[in-house]
Amino acid sequence: MDPEVSLLLQCPRGGLPEDQVRAKLSPAYDRRPLPGGDKAIAAVWETRLQAQPWLFDAPKFRLHSAALAPTDSQRPHLLLRLGLTSYRDFLGTNWASSAAWLRQQGAVDWGDKQAYLADPLGVGAALTTADDFLVFLRRSGRVAEAPGLVDVPGGHPEPQVQPDF
Repeated sequence: MDPEVSLLLQCPRGGLPEDQVRAKLSPAYDRRPLPGGDKAIAAVWETRLQAQPWLFDAPKFRLHSAALAPTDSQRPHLLLRLGLTSYRDFLGTNWASSAAWLRQQGAVDWGDKQAYLADPLGVGAALTTADDFLVFLRRSGRVAEAPGLVDVPGGHPEPQVQPDF
């Protein structure tokens, strides 16, 4: 298994209906400022813009954690703890050459290897057609992450206003 990939949560077979999913948005779930400040993020962003001027920053939800727990009715529910982040912060932390060091330092400083990472919430789906074909997309060559590679349909939700959870 890829050391950069880990299983965050495994839901019951068949998934959960919408009424069993909750999201809690709080600044407490935002990324911690980098040791010495976030100047390194700005430097990574400027370097990326020089090479890829089409990139743009946008707000993202940050996935702090997810928990599957029983409720009073004994039906499990999924709680997503969300903060806010941005695409700029994502490229300057998760995709930066210092990402491994940030994980180590987050564990030392906060007891959380993800503390300094943007960790934007991504969405994706495995789609099957009526005639049993799987749907995949080829990513554009003008993206910062995995240009030209095959992927499932998905993306990152972009908050425009404070959602009403």
